[in-house]
Amino acid sequence: MINLSFYLPEIFILSLIIISLLIGLYYKNSNTILLGLNFIGLILISLFYAFSPESFLGGENSMIALSKIIILISTAIYILMIKKSLDLDSIYRFEFLLFVLFAILGSFVLISSDNFLTAFIGIEIQSLSLYLMASFNTKSLSSNEAGVKYFSLGALSSGFLLFGISMVYFDNSSIQFSEINKITYFSEIGLAIIAISLFFKVAAAPFHIWTPDVYEGSPTISVLFFATIPKLASLVFLFRFYNELNIKDYDSIDFIFKIVCILSLLIGAYGAITQKVIKRLLAFSSINHVGFILISIISFKFLSEGTFFFYLIIYLVTSFGVFSILISLRADKEEITLISQFSGLKTYSRSKSIALLILLFSLAGIPPFAGFFAKFFVLNAAINEGYIFISTIAVVTSVIAAFYYLRIIKNMFFDEPDSKIKVKSMFYNNITYISSATFVTLFAIYPDPLIFLINSYFN
Repeated sequence: MINLSFYLPEIFILSLIIISLLIGLYYKNSNTILLGLNFIGLILISLFYAFSPESFLGGENSMIALSKIIILISTAIYILMIKKSLDLDSIYRFEFLLFVLFAILGSFVLISSDNFLTAFIGIEIQSLSLYLMASFNTKSLSSNEAGVKYFSLGALSSGFLLFGISMVYFDNSSIQFSEINKITYFSEIGLAIIAISLFFKVAAAPFHIWTPDVYEGSPTISVLFFATIPKLASLVFLFRFYNELNIKDYDSIDFIFKIVCILSLLIGAYGAITQKVIKRLLAFSSINHVGFILISIISFKFLSEGTFFFYLIIYLVTSFGVFSILISLRADKEEITLISQFSGLKTYSRSKSIALLILLFSLAGIPPFAGFFAKFFVLNAAINEGYIFISTIAVVTSVIAAFYYLRIIKNMFFDEPDSKIKVKSMFYNNITYISSATFVTLFAIYPDPLIFLINSYFN
């Protein structure tokens, strides 16, 4: 019998979508009601799901349950930041909230799926929402261009995914993960094509070509979403794909994972050095971090799901903090786009400049901040697994990454401002970046809450 309580988040999100659509259509001035309703609803369902006995099922179900809870809480925080962020460019419409909810529904379907067809449906629901969020600023040519690029390359990726699934089905007469056990060369090629499509979704090199352009052209509040919540869902599914299908046993596909991991580390680090646009730099930074997460996936033998989630949660918290600061900074009437425009930020907002320094140090993996421990545990697992070469590359790219993060810090604290920075007062953004900076700072002193949370699911 199907346990419906396990799918309660999906049912609840679908209900929220229907209610929000009806309220938005019939009550034009219902923005505050809609945002408040969705925030309260997401928090309530995350609490219920976290404390219900059905969540603590062990093994695979624990991973899915924890993923859903993280996504629910992150989305609730994200929803609080939507209105003021879009109001700065006068582009707020209630449809944006619907796109967020549909993307979350797709993410839930993806991470819960136990067959390729359901996974494909989840990816498409998620992706279509992301395309619309990228092009949401219809007044901006760059936003429209970002949406078209994302859609075009995303459609190509979906075609690869379906083609790979059909090849696996041809050999096994099944698309259930548990029933895929006849792996010929034909199926091996199919699984490799599926992996390539998934690499595109998580922006792993060399399938990252869309990422810098889409990040640069999309509204910053949309980029925050791309970089965190849907990416977390896709990475969780990639983790399940690698381990449940025993990809490690197939040398050719495992080799592809290692090559993509190395390229993500190198291209992410070197690509960011030459960037002058802050969102393009953050795009390449995210590619580098995907490389570290891929290390945690291929080194699974010497680590648990807990270490994988440990890195994901720290990256999620840090990214929320960085983007919440970026959204609230303006140059004249436009958002800050160039790294040089951060010059003299300490003059205009000391708290934001200090918080951004802490968060960038954490992204770079500089002790004693949380990002250092995340990278340390992943590299420790990789070395125990025997991936000395990959670990060496990861360390070198971390040193390189420190350079481009330090360039931003130098601009903020040591350069004179070229133009006046306007710091917008945004209550929820302020709470977010202060909480994020506090978390990554105090983690070294008091890591117990996060460790307890993860251990409660995987031990």
